[in-house]
Amino acid sequence: MDVKNRIIEILEKSGLTPSEFADKIDVQRSAISHITSGRNKPSLEFLIKIKQAFPEIDTDWLVFGIEKEEISEEILPEKEIQETSTSSFPTLFDSIEEGSKLEISSENNSNESLNESQKLDSEISTERKLIKTLLFYSDGSFEEFNPID
Repeated sequence: MDVKNRIIEILEKSGLTPSEFADKIDVQRSAISHITSGRNKPSLEFLIKIKQAFPEIDTDWLVFGIEKEEISEEILPEKEIQETSTSSFPTLFDSIEEGSKLEISSENNSNESLNESQKLDSEISTERKLIKTLLFYSDGSFEEFNPID
């Protein structure tokens, strides 16, 4: 079932006319006609408006046609479902070693951070060399840093 048919199903189950449905989700009445006829596909904004007007509708079902049972049974093995629900997801920086994290919090340590960045850059690849770093500020000014060879 495609998203058009899921929208038609919502329309039918809500008991609203297409005009009432359009008013409820705050879209042009013609948009409902265009989508249900297949002329246009719904935009993300359109789907968000449906979700806001009908919070009980599952987003995965609305967008992808996937029921919650299908997600747990078909996509993720049972073990992964349990692990996912009890553990937190890693962030972008979880895999970076503690010693290699860069912090640029003030002008005083910006040179130290740039030197650390240069060290990391040289460790990553001996073929790639940092040649210039530009910092742009909200007042329109900028600073240029050139690495020490």
